[in-house]
Amino acid sequence: MQHVTLVTSHLRLAIDFSQTFNEQEYFVDTLDSMKHFKTVMLQKKSVGIFWDLTTFPYADYQAELTKIRNTYQIPILMLDNDKNNVLQVLQAGFDDYLIKPYSYLELIARLEQKQKLYQQLVVPENAPKLPTQPKIIIDDVVIDQQKYKAFKNHKDLGLTPKELKLLLYLIKHDSQVLSRQQLLEGVWGDYYDISQTTRMVDIHISHLRDKIEKDPKKPTIIKTVRGFGYQFIGDYITK
Repeated sequence: MQHVTLVTSHLRLAIDFSQTFNEQEYFVDTLDSMKHFKTVMLQKKSVGIFWDLTTFPYADYQAELTKIRNTYQIPILMLDNDKNNVLQVLQAGFDDYLIKPYSYLELIARLEQKQKLYQQLVVPENAPKLPTQPKIIIDDVVIDQQKYKAFKNHKDLGLTPKELKLLLYLIKHDSQVLSRQQLLEGVWGDYYDISQTTRMVDIHISHLRDKIEKDPKKPTIIKTVRGFGYQFIGDYITK
């Protein structure tokens, strides 16, 4: 069985989670504190994290959640009673935001859909070695395609996999103005669903600008083409 981690102190939620997930060949490791989080993640090799914001609020655990997001390259899905935190959570790079009442089979489907995106970034151990991909340099931003990370002044920018994939896709099509729908299809692929609207593209572009632009309010790398979409306009070299 694959393991998933559920962070909650809500007993009924933990019981319902375990029952449905076990039926679908998943084992749920439930944590009601952060004390053993690292140990469980290391030992159980979790393939996804479900975080209950109703018992572990985002405002109280923002620092821990940011560290978790930057540490674990697996789907992290947030559970809540309402949409009060939805923009903040999605802009921080978490993979999904789900509102009660939950369909547990839908939670599993969403987890597996997110896993497919992450699996696209994993190279099997027995895969033939590919030619080294060049680094891409945009002013003081360096994209290391081998490490799948971006750095600014030698500091890791902490781009999420989607943010980096979005940036690389824009660079690849730097001569084109891309619509939001084109970006959804090109970056999210065949696995995006109706909950991931074109508004999701705007959120990720905004978050990306905050990390790579010198002045996000006056972008010189990613241009907004009003009424249509976005275009990469930065100067870059490969090395």
